Amino acid sequence: MKQIQADKHTIAWFKIAECVSRGEKERALGVYRLLSHSFNDNAVALQLQADIYWSFNEIEQAYTLYQQAKELYQKSDRFLEAAAIGEHLIQLKPADIALHRDMVQLYISLGMAVKMRSQLHAFIDLLAHKQQWYEIKNISEDCGRFADDGQRSYIYSDLIIYADKVGCPSDIVISSIEQVTDDLSKMSNKKCLQTFMASLQAHSDKLYNHALAYISHSHNK
Repeated sequence: MKQIQADKHTIAWFKIAECVSRGEKERALGVYRLLSHSFNDNAVALQLQADIYWSFNEIEQAYTLYQQAKELYQKSDRFLEAAAIGEHLIQLKPADIALHRDMVQLYISLGMAVKMRSQLHAFIDLLAHKQQWYEIKNISEDCGRFADDGQRSYIYSDLIIYADKVGCPSDIVISSIEQVTDDLSKMSNKKCLQTFMASLQAHSDKLYNHALAYISHSHNK
């Protein structure tokens, strides 16, 4: 029975692809509606429907459906699937700040350092373009919530150093440094704070000295 069901799905998927290749949107959606009744996974069903609309260049409709599919994947802790859709959504709407922030959160949760770093830099570049630097604070807070102890110092230093390099206002950089050192100082693993400070010192003596003075002042309270 399972094999028969799988065969039906395969035939239906090929039928949809055939309709798309011929430019027959209504037929493709009709086959999709028949197929969707046998789905036990709403996220996959929404993603397939979005693929159909995207194939016919109906971007807004596709975007809405992809977003819904992504949210369902996240709710069921299927973060890899959510991230894959998120990458596609960013191609459709590259200036969506909320989406970029969500993607940084996803890659932090997945522990995918290379992807996270690339997405973090893309996010900061977008903030620079839009001059919406206040989002730096939100991302810093996200790091504290989603990153494990081993990740935090590296993510924090990358966030602050890259933001400083692309022209983030000094008051926001300073505020972020203070927020980060407060968080890392509370951790039992003191190496995380030392790692962050070493990265900061390699980037800027001025920022390092401010962080050092802030930590000293905080400990003497």
